[in-house]
Amino acid sequence: MGSNDFQLEMNFSERQNRFRKLVEDGTFSLLIEGPVPGPQMPPQEAVKELKALEEAVLGIDDLSCGLAILDRNGNQEAWSGIEFAAHLSEENRDRHVVYLSGRNRNMKEIDRQLAIAANAGNMNVVAVSGDLDDSPERSDSGKIFKRIAGAKGFFSGVTVNPYQYDPWALMAQYAKIAARLIEDAGFFVTQIGWDTLKLQSLSWFLLTRALYAPGFVRLLYLTPERMKNLVEMKTPGIIIGKELRETLEKELCYSRTQFEVAQLKRLKLQAAACKLMGFSGIQLCGTDHPQTAAAAAKVIAQGIREYKTFEEFLEVYRAEAAESEVNSFHLRFQLFDRVLKRPYPFDAPPSPTELPAPAISFSEKLALKFAPKDAFSSRRCGVPTVKMCPKHKSTGPCGGVRDDGRCENSKQECAYRKWFRFAAALDSLTGIEKELM
Repeated sequence: MGSNDFQLEMNFSERQNRFRKLVEDGTFSLLIEGPVPGPQMPPQEAVKELKALEEAVLGIDDLSCGLAILDRNGNQEAWSGIEFAAHLSEENRDRHVVYLSGRNRNMKEIDRQLAIAANAGNMNVVAVSGDLDDSPERSDSGKIFKRIAGAKGFFSGVTVNPYQYDPWALMAQYAKIAARLIEDAGFFVTQIGWDTLKLQSLSWFLLTRALYAPGFVRLLYLTPERMKNLVEMKTPGIIIGKELRETLEKELCYSRTQFEVAQLKRLKLQAAACKLMGFSGIQLCGTDHPQTAAAAAKVIAQGIREYKTFEEFLEVYRAEAAESEVNSFHLRFQLFDRVLKRPYPFDAPPSPTELPAPAISFSEKLALKFAPKDAFSSRRCGVPTVKMCPKHKSTGPCGGVRDDGRCENSKQECAYRKWFRFAAALDSLTGIEKELM
């Protein structure tokens, strides 16, 4: 499909986009995740459940709500998220968000999916790279984002993982989100995580860079089954510390009901934090049953009403959650040294923590000896390249980098973490975001 043909396919005929209007007007919103059903579920039953969830979510009065329809997760027999979202009520599709994954899709297939979304009226699309595979044909999130952003009528979303505790892995994530926002991404969604300090660090980073795009914090509503996977480190990309793990295990030892009450209480506090830190909303995972979604929305709305100032939130956070969170992550790198001690001080903006000296091996020093000194060049230094990244990502790191900076599926260091280390050693971090555009 030629570029001109693609642009013609993307004609929304001046349709309204209520989701975009809400976030651009500063209205705090809730997105309830709706996973794409697998091939074992009959299509009629899947559509029936989707419509029931949509009816429940749009019937919530306490908050502005919509759905976030995820894409298929590696199952080639499952519907794509965009094809599934086309079964949402036609008059309300502009209130929802759909995900588009590059897993096992080349750009021709990406174009086809976007044409389906445009024809159906699903305008709010988040680009993701998908899970790891060995196919060089896969399209990473940066390429998909450029396709979405280049088509008229779409409101493009991107993702970021702020829960990195190694300085070079964290700064690579920040560089990626900065590059996407500079390229005019409409909004962003964070990966699931448990560290409130990291959320405020992300908010402060964006404010210091004058990057004001709407942001949604992806939260997980825990059930005992999900907690088991979390504790056993079976949930990709999520880091959980010892103290927090022990807290969750204590909450589970009494009864399922008490555990659920504790999770709703935690969700209430997390929601207030997101609102008071300046995020635009929450994307909630684990509430894809109509009754669960309604109960969670009620608790989130209560938290927003109850904690009206950052100081009110902070008092409760310190009493109920700070110990398990801070003790879990206190030795990890934080970009700012006074997070969760004050709201963003516009009269005296926070200064970033100084980055440590990059650890460079003898062989790397030899390689860097012949690298350009005036500006860092990923091509000339040899990192990162598509061949070096197992996910074939060419526009920034994925969200699955391990706690020690290794790739999620190999023993090697993340190519983008290595890239940042080299750039720091060359004193060439300025302008590095342009390399990711």
